[in-house]
Amino acid sequence: MLGIFDAGVIGAYFALITWLGHRVSARQTSTREYFLGARSLPWWAVSASIVATTVSGVTVIGVPALVFAEGGDYRYLQFALAGIISKWIIGHWMLPKLYAGEFASPYELIRDRLGDGLGKLAGLLFFVGAVLGQGVRVFAVALVLQLLTGLPLGATIALVVVFSALHTWFGGIRAVVYTDVVQFGIFILGGSLAIGFASQGVPQGFSGLLAMGAEANKFQILDLSLDPALSFTLWAGIFAMPFQNLAAYGSDQINTQRMLCCRSLAEARRALYVSNLGELVVLLFLTVGLGLWGFYQYQPVDADFSALLEANADRIFPIFMLTELPPGLRGLLVAGVFAAAMSSLDSVLAALAQTSLTLFHRGYRFGAMADQHAVQWSRFLVLFWAVALGFFAWSLSGRGEGLVPLAFSMTAYTYGSLFGLLWLSLFVAPRRIHFPVLGVVISITAVTALSMTDAVAFPWLFPVGVVLSVGFALLPLKNPKS
Repeated sequence: MLGIFDAGVIGAYFALITWLGHRVSARQTSTREYFLGARSLPWWAVSASIVATTVSGVTVIGVPALVFAEGGDYRYLQFALAGIISKWIIGHWMLPKLYAGEFASPYELIRDRLGDGLGKLAGLLFFVGAVLGQGVRVFAVALVLQLLTGLPLGATIALVVVFSALHTWFGGIRAVVYTDVVQFGIFILGGSLAIGFASQGVPQGFSGLLAMGAEANKFQILDLSLDPALSFTLWAGIFAMPFQNLAAYGSDQINTQRMLCCRSLAEARRALYVSNLGELVVLLFLTVGLGLWGFYQYQPVDADFSALLEANADRIFPIFMLTELPPGLRGLLVAGVFAAAMSSLDSVLAALAQTSLTLFHRGYRFGAMADQHAVQWSRFLVLFWAVALGFFAWSLSGRGEGLVPLAFSMTAYTYGSLFGLLWLSLFVAPRRIHFPVLGVVISITAVTALSMTDAVAFPWLFPVGVVLSVGFALLPLKNPKS
């Protein structure tokens, strides 16, 4: 369990980000300030925030388990190619249109090009995907806190959700972005210290760990297999995961909202392109997994936790924190996990609240709502979505599936159809789009059915969803309404 010293370190972390959030947040007198930081945030802060949002509790907890597992290695790095490809496409083709139209979200662009109904449909798809995907991230951190505190899972979920909701409530997106910068530094420091401490349990330290990893073929990156049932292959990184990244950064308001906070299109592009360096964070936590693997080659997992590890291999890093780290360092690592969780959860709460208000509140849309009243509504929506995320995270208890595949597969249900609508609105004349709703329905149905089989791994669900959504929308048949 956590000691007094650990609690003090964690408390200092909470005090720091609370102070910083209060320090940088402007008076929240309008939704433009509350949700977009009055489009005045510097690119470097936005870039760090994009990385911090992407590096969630799933990365900190689930990615090390990919290397620690029997036969595990670094093949997850192949997905870095997807980020490079997709971010160039978004920066070159999509961001200019979002900035030119002064849209606050991609769903407003869809509404402007394809009509109010499809704009709202896109918003609903975002709601579902955000709750599913971010609920997994809340669940990941709650698992850690459950082990470290002995509290029931429901209580640890509530702790994570309540703190993030209050943080977003008071500070808005400006506070979220700047505290993300600090949180980014904390989980980088925590991961680095974890590698250093685990290496001490290996003969010859870090160099010995690298030699062990090379001998066990842990450093394999490329997998040229053509088997679509395998998740981590080069072809999935080049041809499948770019669709996931296009949806995540182009049509998911969690990330798009940050880019729209920049002072100009040029700065938004810079923030997006520099965020590719975030793949180094993935490399860091893969190496944490290597360190854990090497450490436990020389001593067994604590007997009190071996059953928990057998039930879910994602628990290996939390178990290491609890049983092997000294007081203080353990608290810092827990703070790092909290930082990763809060950076993604703060982001999704702000994005969900903004989309709910701007797409679905008629008074706001038609200018009949005073700015201060709109901010009050926004804060209420932050609380509403925090409760929804907490309930979904709690519903995941008892699942033994790995956190990384689970997080990706949850977003696959809606990402294909959501990005399909955005692609249609950007590149296809409305007169050529006949059955967009049918495309959405077929896409979600097919992806859901495929996800229940072992025919294809989760990366291929994303291109399937996009192709079906766009293909059925463009069927060369006469629309009955035309």
